[in-house]
Amino acid sequence: MKKISLRLRFTLTASVFLFVSCTVLAFLSNFSANKMVEAIELQPSVAVQEGDVLFFPLEEIQPAIATEAQKSYHVFRTESIVATICIVTVGSLATYFASGYVLKPIRTLSQEVEKRNATNLEKQIPIPQSADEIQQLTVSFNHMLKQLQHAFELQKQFSADAAHELRTPLAVMQAKLDVFSMSEQRLEDVDSLVASMNQQLDRLNALIEELLWFSRDLPLEERRDVPLDLLISDVAEELSCVAEEKQITLTLDGENCVVQGQDNLLERVFYNLIENAIKYSAPSSHVSIRTRHQENQILVDVIDEGEGIPPEYRELVFEPFFRIDKSRSRLVGGSGLGLAVCKKILERHGASISVLEHQGGGSIFRVIFPS
Repeated sequence: MKKISLRLRFTLTASVFLFVSCTVLAFLSNFSANKMVEAIELQPSVAVQEGDVLFFPLEEIQPAIATEAQKSYHVFRTESIVATICIVTVGSLATYFASGYVLKPIRTLSQEVEKRNATNLEKQIPIPQSADEIQQLTVSFNHMLKQLQHAFELQKQFSADAAHELRTPLAVMQAKLDVFSMSEQRLEDVDSLVASMNQQLDRLNALIEELLWFSRDLPLEERRDVPLDLLISDVAEELSCVAEEKQITLTLDGENCVVQGQDNLLERVFYNLIENAIKYSAPSSHVSIRTRHQENQILVDVIDEGEGIPPEYRELVFEPFFRIDKSRSRLVGGSGLGLAVCKKILERHGASISVLEHQGGGSIFRVIFPS
């Protein structure tokens, strides 16, 4: 019953009710008709002639009366069955179309609710003119959307404000460390401490930068053609020095694919993906980026040869600050927001991102653009 629509369930319920009601009514009518036929068969016929009552002999007319009564009863029973079937059929069809009309506001409300997401919560659902429960439900949904929008705004504003407030003290600390590192009189332990603090400051600065990216609305007001092969080639060239440090080979293999969007945002996406592939791949391994057309889509695969991602974590890796192995993630760096930022930017472009298993070991991060 869970897979049957509300309209069909309402129609089935009404049909069963009509069928039971008509069946009971037909049974009672046939029962009464049968009793009447039996009573007629037991009564003698009378003939009235010029005011005088003449009684016919019962044995002469009884067979004819019984035969005619039985024929009439069979006709009545057949007609009652046909009438029951017709009433149930017509009633069921009428109920189906009537329920469709009655449930139309609910379908409209459901379609409007499905259109709402984190990017358009401020758009209110049109309130129907009918003063009924649907109107009250729509008002309740609008109130809930308003509260959700307010909560999202507070969350984004908090992230942006926190990131901005942290920038100043971190910049001051970085400046003081830079000045101290230029001093000639330093001890070896102090140098190690300064290097460690610089490393932690770099991590905090990277976290703040990712936090600012994540808190932005990232509107796509100006869409233009973005050649993915050139963009990915530029990103790979920029990260080539990072790959050389680990002796990792970067390979680009793809077709000339063009998507609609903003190149600076898409550059951020593929920079994060390729940088992660290099970070989590073993030294002297291979990272490849493939771009191709497939039916009405454009696919970009970033393939690494790392440890891979277990199936139960392949959706969670796109959540903010999620880490599979927290100790290992701290060793390779990263803020825990890179993939979340990628997913957010791609959703703005109508694209999607997912993680697939690589048969040779490692993972495949697949980005799908509408063609």
